[in-house]
Amino acid sequence: MGAASGAGTGAGHTQAFRRIALPAAMATTCLTFLGTAAVLPGAGEDTAHFLVNGRLLIDTGWSCPLRMQQFGYDPMAVETLFFTHCHHDHYLGLPGLLFFRAMRRRRGAVGPRLRLVGPPDDLPRVVELARALLQPERFPEVCDDYELVPLPPGESLELDGFRLETIPAIHPVTASSFRLTDRASGVVIVGSGDTAPNPALIALARDCDLLIHEASRPPEAEPGRAGHSRAEDAARIAAEAGARRLRLVQLTAGHAERSLAAARARFPAAALATEGESLLLER
Repeated sequence: MGAASGAGTGAGHTQAFRRIALPAAMATTCLTFLGTAAVLPGAGEDTAHFLVNGRLLIDTGWSCPLRMQQFGYDPMAVETLFFTHCHHDHYLGLPGLLFFRAMRRRRGAVGPRLRLVGPPDDLPRVVELARALLQPERFPEVCDDYELVPLPPGESLELDGFRLETIPAIHPVTASSFRLTDRASGVVIVGSGDTAPNPALIALARDCDLLIHEASRPPEAEPGRAGHSRAEDAARIAAEAGARRLRLVQLTAGHAERSLAAARARFPAAALATEGESLLLER
């Protein structure tokens, strides 16, 4: 894999990052952390969501279109939005994204129709509520830019240039962990989503180039409480799966450094994900 690009910032701080230009001839995958915080972000932060190759968005955080622009990406270029699950901090940015794209279209911008992928029992309701917030009966032009693709945990989906595989996460609502393969580069990215420690993630993350794992619980917490994990749980998955790199997300400043130390004791290639950080990944 290639080295990380973009200097990190400390908890509660953010700065502008330049978008990485991918050489056309290089089989490379670019993943950008648009947000890395837990459910209630502080000033200058956003909750965990990611962008792959500028085209595939995983969750929305609270304000994904603003974060994308801050880090040099165009929200009009997004083709697929995959929701790992439909807790609020993972979909709050959806109405803003739909509105942003509609307003840009009114001003002549073009872009692909947005594919919304997520759990069948929650996705239609969340999307309809986002649509209702935008008052389509008064402003019909703001809500014609998407199609729904329900994806039960455990099923796979072929996308333009990617293969998306999922397994059920251990969480209070229907949720998925995912394995994303970039067919052009061969790079494999695995995300835990929100989950209690899950042994099934070991097989899903086997030999992946990057494992992104939540570590909401501090090191001293009881394992698995409320469907979340500790950093040492994430490190165990990474080590047993043979992952090449681990990035931890959804930590608070109160336990981030202690959690990182606990993870590195088991998996030295662990690091805290940084908002705005872009990773160039190669097989």
